[in-house]
Amino acid sequence: MSTMLGKPRRSGRPTPEDSARLDRYLLDVAGRLFIANGYAGTSMGQIARAAGASKQTIYHRYVSKEALFKAVITHLSASLLETDTEASLRDPLQALKEVCRMLLDFIMRDNVIATYRMMIADGYRYPGLIDHAMDEIVAPFHGRITTLLTAAVAAGQIRSGTDNENTSRLLTGIMTGWPIQQRLLGLYPLHDMAARAAFLEAAWSMFLRGVAD
Repeated sequence: MSTMLGKPRRSGRPTPEDSARLDRYLLDVAGRLFIANGYAGTSMGQIARAAGASKQTIYHRYVSKEALFKAVITHLSASLLETDTEASLRDPLQALKEVCRMLLDFIMRDNVIATYRMMIADGYRYPGLIDHAMDEIVAPFHGRITTLLTAAVAAGQIRSGTDNENTSRLLTGIMTGWPIQQRLLGLYPLHDMAARAAFLEAAWSMFLRGVAD
């Protein structure tokens, strides 16, 4: 435990920075084990041993394995959709395109798709975990896209009269459906920035043809 995080711990009461650093470390270790072994196949004891920590340390921060897994999901989705609100209001359609770019980049990350696979394998037995993932990852993207669609209608950038909730789901499907399918099959489409940018532009053009005045 003395060399956790690659540096000796200070003696005495840990600082808030020390505590936050330890939390990030424990979440990273737990996330790797959940991905490798699945939710059901990972125990708090395994996580403690892999982290070089005591089970008491883990349980002091997370009262159960479910609470720890939910924290891993929240950690995975941290800092999503940090945007410039004023810029979004000036040009909501451009802001919407940037959100789509972020979404595509996000689902292409190895740890994200590995977590996706693990939740598909184990999630049906633990619906509360799926609900949490939906709240922490899917809902923020959906909410942001819906808000920007509404703003784009108000700005006269796209036609009015559409169901923005449903349009948000359709846009997400256009942007991520095929890439997610390929990644789940162990393939790696859009493996470089140029390929990803070209796919984004093609999907975006298709979307605009469907919503333009």
